[in-house]
Amino acid sequence: MIETTVQYFNGKFATPYQVKMEVDDKSIQLYDASYNADNGVCILLTKCHYVVLKENAFIYLNEGSTEYVIVPTNNEHYQQIISGIKRSQKGWYDILMRQKWYTLFLIVVALIAVVYLFLDKVVPPIALKLISVKQEISLGNEFYSSFTANEEVDSSATFILQKFTDDLRLSDQYPIRVTVVKDTVVNAFALPGGHLVVYTGIIKQMENPEELVALLSHEASHVNKRHSLKSILTRLTSSFIVSLFTKDISGMSRGLIDNVNMLRVLSYSRELETEADNEGMKLMVRNKVNPVGMKFLMEDLQKLHKEIPQGISFLSTHPLTNERMKNADLFSKKYMQLNEPFNDELNSLWHELKQSR
Repeated sequence: MIETTVQYFNGKFATPYQVKMEVDDKSIQLYDASYNADNGVCILLTKCHYVVLKENAFIYLNEGSTEYVIVPTNNEHYQQIISGIKRSQKGWYDILMRQKWYTLFLIVVALIAVVYLFLDKVVPPIALKLISVKQEISLGNEFYSSFTANEEVDSSATFILQKFTDDLRLSDQYPIRVTVVKDTVVNAFALPGGHLVVYTGIIKQMENPEELVALLSHEASHVNKRHSLKSILTRLTSSFIVSLFTKDISGMSRGLIDNVNMLRVLSYSRELETEADNEGMKLMVRNKVNPVGMKFLMEDLQKLHKEIPQGISFLSTHPLTNERMKNADLFSKKYMQLNEPFNDELNSLWHELKQSR
């Protein structure tokens, strides 16, 4: 028990008066000048807080800071009193619990925003650097095996479309492998590492081989720029964080494979879609195919979307904006002189593919 005399402000009068203060491990007892125990006031140390100004400690006795005592720093019991208050505090949790509800709400919102930005902006780029191309290809193969196990693959159309793809230079880094899935849904997507999945529904809607080259070039660009891997990692960053700290890349792989069904609805930002459009059209030029095919593909898909809006998964995962269409139009106008006849072999494979539908 510590006993001392201090100046007390009760919050009602500007003039302080002298009181006796007793401090134990849990509370502060204040008595008036008569030191009558019956007139004492008990304040729990957990309710107190203090600040030190000009060689005095102002110990506030309530949350509104209207009542306080002044303990000079040269008081022989100063250190013991302050240490007792510090020990009684429960740390940040206790401080938070003393805040107003709207303050707590703002703190929670800020924390959520920080976590989101960290998971969305920081983790995926780190992951991309940690995963090599070889690992990405291996991961893509696992995705492909898991996905196709539940799909009806059109073997004949796959063979034809793969020959069509092999005659194009779509990637210098990844082996581009194409699979045709029997389904009326209008869709196509890329897996990490080089697998492209194309549905018979979208093949049926295309009117010329340039559109098919545009589709393959667009999806191959997602692969080349690692958009598919980045988008998957953004969705599953919590699994990646665990793997990052445990250095268990195979564990992360299992986590991703368990979510293979999300591949069909994997969407990209406008920036990534525009980049895939531009890189895709560059691939078309590289293969001496007029990039106007990208514009034609967009126009056909937009027209179809107006007719059967619920039937085009491709546009829900690859948002088609007016900006993208204008961009494709401007890009293709730069290559109006590219009027070389379409490759005979590719044209033959195109007609064979359409007939197989």
